[in-house]
Amino acid sequence: MRSRTLPVTFAVVLLAVVFLLSLTSPLLPTDYPMIVVYLGVVLGVAGLVAAAGLWTLRRWGLWLTIIVSVLNILLAAPGLVVEPNAVGRIFAAVQAVVPVLILVLVTRPASRRTFAAS
Repeated sequence: MRSRTLPVTFAVVLLAVVFLLSLTSPLLPTDYPMIVVYLGVVLGVAGLVAAAGLWTLRRWGLWLTIIVSVLNILLAAPGLVVEPNAVGRIFAAVQAVVPVLILVLVTRPASRRTFAAS
């Protein structure tokens, strides 16, 4: 029986928080095209599914976490430059930096050993 390591647990919590924030993106005032806003929502839902898979120590959860984290970084990075207000830049920074931390946590040797057993 595998046990969830501390880095994986911390990654699940961060993943859930950052992608719950993604679901709130339509509520924020923005000049982004609606397709970008809707992509953020779809990515938010996929991130929550990834968090559930990661929590249950499924290998697909690990891969989905990696995919949605990279996509979230790519989607949020332009906001760091083009966002006109401070709140939007902070939101973009959180959406870009936290997935990097998640990637670091799930690729640590202890985390990889956890998922290698499945």
